[in-house]
Amino acid sequence: MTVVALVAIVGLALSLGWQAYTFVRSLRRSADEPVDQVMAQLISDVGQVCVSASMLEWALTYLTGLIDNWDDEKHRKVFSSPGKPLREYRNIVPRLFLDLREDAAQLADDAGRLLAERHRVVHSVMMIETKATNGQLYEAWHARTDTTWQVVPEDLSTLAGDLGQCMMEATAFASVWQERAERDGWPVLP
Repeated sequence: MTVVALVAIVGLALSLGWQAYTFVRSLRRSADEPVDQVMAQLISDVGQVCVSASMLEWALTYLTGLIDNWDDEKHRKVFSSPGKPLREYRNIVPRLFLDLREDAAQLADDAGRLLAERHRVVHSVMMIETKATNGQLYEAWHARTDTTWQVVPEDLSTLAGDLGQCMMEATAFASVWQERAERDGWPVLP
């Protein structure tokens, strides 16, 4: 587990470092050019979406490893492979006890939907500034779907919050699993 925790902490530090660098760089603009606070907020919110999604993937990895009794090496391999934490978690859901399956499947669906939103945010060309009649407007182009979408800071903050909430649900599920396994003497799943 220590390797997994270390990887999560390093990832968080790198992401926060990039956010800070980008924000400081925007503050170093020439004195006659005003700092665009909305742009700074957008950049910060994109970073928060990344951090929250990474934390969710770590929680899914931890939960799946707890249920399936993984060692540190297996945790590291799953967490370090893009998309694998959710795939591994989805694979374990049908093997769970019937009374846990519905909640576990809902968690998988929620995590899948939120992580897909993260992909749309992260894999877009971000922050194309245009002028709207009532102020600034930011757009992003998502190459895979060839769609342009309006970037709203509040929506990014909400997505980061939803990712964090889903991570908390996965962590709570892990606690319930661990308590019931210890109390009822559950074996490792087949």
